[in-house]
Amino acid sequence: MPIRFSDLAGDGDVRWLAFCATIGAIAAGISNIAWGWASDRWPRATRRRRLRWSAAGLVATGVGALAIVLADDPRTLVMAVAGWQVALNLMLAPLSAYAADSLDDQQKGLLGGMLAFAPAFAALSVIGVAMVPGDLAHQFALIMLIVAMSFLPLLARATAPAFGAVAGTRRREQGERPKAETLWTLWLVRLFVQIAEGLVFLFIFYFLRTVSSGKLSVGEYAWTNAAVQLAAIPVALSVGRLSDALNRRKLPLMAMLALIAIGLAGMAMTGSWMAVIASYAVFLMGSNSFLALHSAFAMQQLPDPERFGRDLGLFNLTNTLPSLTSPMLAAIVIGRFGYHGLLGSLAAMMVIPAVILWRLKIR
Repeated sequence: MPIRFSDLAGDGDVRWLAFCATIGAIAAGISNIAWGWASDRWPRATRRRRLRWSAAGLVATGVGALAIVLADDPRTLVMAVAGWQVALNLMLAPLSAYAADSLDDQQKGLLGGMLAFAPAFAALSVIGVAMVPGDLAHQFALIMLIVAMSFLPLLARATAPAFGAVAGTRRREQGERPKAETLWTLWLVRLFVQIAEGLVFLFIFYFLRTVSSGKLSVGEYAWTNAAVQLAAIPVALSVGRLSDALNRRKLPLMAMLALIAIGLAGMAMTGSWMAVIASYAVFLMGSNSFLALHSAFAMQQLPDPERFGRDLGLFNLTNTLPSLTSPMLAAIVIGRFGYHGLLGSLAAMMVIPAVILWRLKIR
């Protein structure tokens, strides 16, 4: 999207990208809740049928990709991305609920660690896309082929046992129903981290291009991003498995917040290419691990297995709400203080979720 907006809008690319992120976030937030709720209600038989919604979303996402390819001006591109977000969340919202259905609480930390493979695999996929000649249609065709190849094996397998429903029932029988205050506090902590991660990922290509004095190519960016994403996987896996073994989530989450702050501060305070990349790697180790472990912990805390889809959609608002206003504010901050000023502000902001999480009475 950054490259496409540069082609269509020229010097206005940052403003159009920020506007697109805002409109896309509205579409994504509403549709994720709606599709998750729909998969809770229809049909009410086996958990496998949630995946029928996701299969429909896979087809719809392909149609949305075609609309993005055909968009020939910034305004049309924004509308196409919004429609694509609705289709994408038709695929993802029931899939998240299916994961919550199918894993017991003692494995959710490991699930969180394994989720860190997703951004790394996505970064590797960008390398393949960058190798395709600059034809947007061919690039999107490759993207959809990768998505389909990743998704179809799940559709083909037998239904997983609904361990999540059993665990939820056991908690209710033992009087261990999670407190609403705990859930919303976890939601707020995640919101701050998503603001930082969303803004970094939105502008990282432009920032790295600035650090390289405008010499960064798409291929070089793809390889660089893939390398640092891969470096984050062992950290997320180790943190996830350790949190399962110790049955503790709070301290691992606090440690990952510290890595996020260190990485952001490092990017803000240095102009050296290698130092920036190293700091970016530290940031990704922290943010990927935090969000993956937090997602698993949130699944563990949800009170009613029959509403997993809707409730996970509400948690997903932490991903979409920051995009409503923060990209525009970030564009203003970048205009006045540069990328280093934005990154420094985000690093300082990490103190807030750390204090909130420290005060929360969880293990």
